[in-house]
Amino acid sequence: MPSLPRVTVRDIAEKAGVHFTTVSLALRQSPRLKAATRERVLQIAESMGYRPDPMLAALNAYRKSCRPAHYQATIAWIHNWPSPEQLYRNGEFSQYYAGASERAQERGYMIEEFWLREAGMTVEKLHRILRARNIQGTLLAPQPLANIYLDLRYDELSAVAFGYTMQPAVLDLVSNHHVHTMKLLLQKVLELGYRRIGLVIPSEWDAKVEHAWQSGLLLLQAQRPDLARLPILWDIWDNEETKELEAWTKEHRPDVVISFHTTAHRLRSIGYRVPQDIGFACPFLDNNDYYLSGVHQNGRLIGRKAVDMVVDMIHRRETGIPETPVRVLVEGTWQPGKTLQRQEPASAKSERRKTGRIKKPKAVKSTGRKPPK
Repeated sequence: MPSLPRVTVRDIAEKAGVHFTTVSLALRQSPRLKAATRERVLQIAESMGYRPDPMLAALNAYRKSCRPAHYQATIAWIHNWPSPEQLYRNGEFSQYYAGASERAQERGYMIEEFWLREAGMTVEKLHRILRARNIQGTLLAPQPLANIYLDLRYDELSAVAFGYTMQPAVLDLVSNHHVHTMKLLLQKVLELGYRRIGLVIPSEWDAKVEHAWQSGLLLLQAQRPDLARLPILWDIWDNEETKELEAWTKEHRPDVVISFHTTAHRLRSIGYRVPQDIGFACPFLDNNDYYLSGVHQNGRLIGRKAVDMVVDMIHRRETGIPETPVRVLVEGTWQPGKTLQRQEPASAKSERRKTGRIKKPKAVKSTGRKPPK
């Protein structure tokens, strides 16, 4: 049976009574057209059974990648932190913004920040601004606290969230794969021979990643009964006090601590040498931190992927809360750093003292670190 002739852009233009370039703009969801014109052309195209040619689409994408992008529209970056400085002081979050701005420019868009706690700003005022400027694409920065719901008029927006801090997590989102990040980190410390693994984290930040760090350690302890079961020290973000940390390390004698970067400095201030006395690894490394051992969460790539998600939603005319939210999870990258070192098993130390040679042990077991005198 012969196939029907393909409906072309010029066919749609003839039926709609517009120039073919107008049809092309409408099919690309260009904000340069009036909304009424765009919707009328799209309805005519759908009624005619128009389907884009995948080969032509690929060719057009290639052509666009070979020439400088021209401005098409603005994407809103919305956050409600007490101050912008507090948001961007977090190295990972500032990388989200940098990656998003970089990718937006490549695709002909511009990122503009909207701070919900700015004097005089309200949700209603924000939506008036977005409507007046025809801004549909929206990136929601991580929330300042866990389990916050940002109540916007999502039926007007193509919105993507960063991470799981906004709950309920009803929007499409992009995030680091925190479960894999913790799994990778634990695998690396085990490979180096650490057996008394201590976790020092703020409960608030563990909640922000849906308890991926806590559950990762508990799962490992359940799978490996030979490992020491150290209780988690629930810390405070940016805590400079050392009293609780010192008491915890003396009592439980971890041979490695998994925590945020500030904890490494606190361990040194107590008197531990890192990594000689105690190892240290961070699941949340700053992009420019190459001294600490741990995982880079690839925040810049996360920001770039968020922009791609928003732009694709704009092109598909998707607004509102999706029926089935989509998650894009970016893997972290291991950084060896200088705060971990291979552990020498106790049995090998004893053998070396006797014979001067190290005999390969049958099993590795750490007895923990003695606190500094």
